[in-house]
Amino acid sequence: MRRIIALLAALNLVACAHGGGAAPEAASATKPAAPKPVATPEAKAAASEASGLAMKGDNARALPLFRSAWEGGVRSRNLAYNAACAASLLAEREEALVWLERAVEEGFDDAKHLHKDPDLSNVRSLPGYAALEQRVIAAEAKQYEAADPVLRDELLKRMDEDQAARSALVASNFQDEAAKAKMMDVDARNTTWLKGVIAKQGWPGSALVGRRGTFAAWLLVQHADQDVAFQSEVLPMLEKSVARGEGSAKDLAYLTDRVLVNTGKPQRYATQLEEVDGKTVPKALEDPEKVNERRAAVGLDTLEEYIAAFERMKAAATQQKP
Repeated sequence: MRRIIALLAALNLVACAHGGGAAPEAASATKPAAPKPVATPEAKAAASEASGLAMKGDNARALPLFRSAWEGGVRSRNLAYNAACAASLLAEREEALVWLERAVEEGFDDAKHLHKDPDLSNVRSLPGYAALEQRVIAAEAKQYEAADPVLRDELLKRMDEDQAARSALVASNFQDEAAKAKMMDVDARNTTWLKGVIAKQGWPGSALVGRRGTFAAWLLVQHADQDVAFQSEVLPMLEKSVARGEGSAKDLAYLTDRVLVNTGKPQRYATQLEEVDGKTVPKALEDPEKVNERRAAVGLDTLEEYIAAFERMKAAATQQKP
């Protein structure tokens, strides 16, 4: 199954990433990662086209493009994982295992998805697969280490509810009024609950609730649009969390834009999108000419790549069967 970076909910239409969205990247516990090559424009274009073809099931055309993208410097866990799926489905078993190892090296840590993914059934019997799976399990476990596992689990449960509500809305192409109402109800309940948590003990950082847990907390705030004052109150808390290494600069960029847009101001990083005359564009933006510089500074792709990825995810989500 393609790893569409779930969290479409991080975007304003519904919104982005598991793992990539995903949840935050895991830091190496041993030595700093070697610097990645700078991806060429051609490689980025190949990666974008490969992802689109793979989502449509055209693996024969996608796989050569995945190879070109990787050679051209596009090195990400999601690209490598999706290439592994494409190779596996084409019965290129040894190549699929190579791609899977690349995904693990790049930080892939979704053990549950890996274990159940039918796309990889062709490689599970290969020598070396079991060892890779154990590495993923170990990497995933680090994301859940928390001083307060009860709070962590509640945050994760509420994030799942958030995503289920948004998935239902996306599947209806944003037309189902009942799905919209359900999403707003989920958001309101999550906001009320999280406000109580923060009032008692402050922002739940990764030391308290683990990397996955603090990501879930951020996502709930990101979707607290019915209480902009609360979003504004949390923003400086998240800034301090990022400053002490317990938060994500990308997440901070998303919430910064959310607060700016929700208070009637131009956004800074162009994370909040809207549809105008059938075209996806960023909402009002300050200093548009330098937006990609600001995005790069916090680890975000270019605005053009971001919009293209959103369109692919939206198309794939609406095509999925219930």
